[in-house]
Parts: sequence; structure tokens; C-alpha cells
Amino acid sequence: FLMAIKMRPKWFNPMVITVFQISQMIVGVTVASFTFYYYMTDENVENPCTIKKENNISAFLMYGSYLFLFMQFFIARYFKVKAKKVNAKRD
Repeated sequence: FLMAIKMRPKWFNPMVITVFQISQMIVGVTVASFTFYYYMTDENVENPCTIKKENNISAFLMYGSYLFLFMQFFIARYFKVKAKKVNAKRD
């Protein structure tokens, strides 16, 4: 909200927020990967795994795509070198 109304607080560091979001997506992809592994290797006949394959694939795709987008934003925003503007003097 504050960024939308162009009142950025001095204590606010947007890079930290982006790092937190990337961390959240890494955890999501990791959990989806572990649950898929558990789904594929579960051999318990009496109490089978109740994880739905479709839900797991959807979670992996969602977290994976958000991870890609946040990483792309992070690199473009904080690590790309901006070209310096050259003021051309006219005679």
C-alpha cells in the first residue's frame, strides 16, 4: 500500500521482502518434491498415502513458477547494471 501511494518508509528494504518471498517458494517446491517422493515410494497397504497426485503436481507447478518469476524479478531489479545516461551537448 505504501509503495502504491509513493510514501516509502526509510526503514523499508524491499530486497528483504523479495528474499523472504523467494525463500517461501523454495520451501514450497521442496515440500512438493518430498510429498511426491513419499507418494511414489509409499508401500503401506493397510494405511495408504492419501496425497492426491493432481494436487501435488499443481502445488509444484505453482511454487515453481512463482519461484522462477521472483528470481527473475530479483535479478532484474537488484543485479542488472543500468546504462548511464549521457547528456549530449549541442553546439
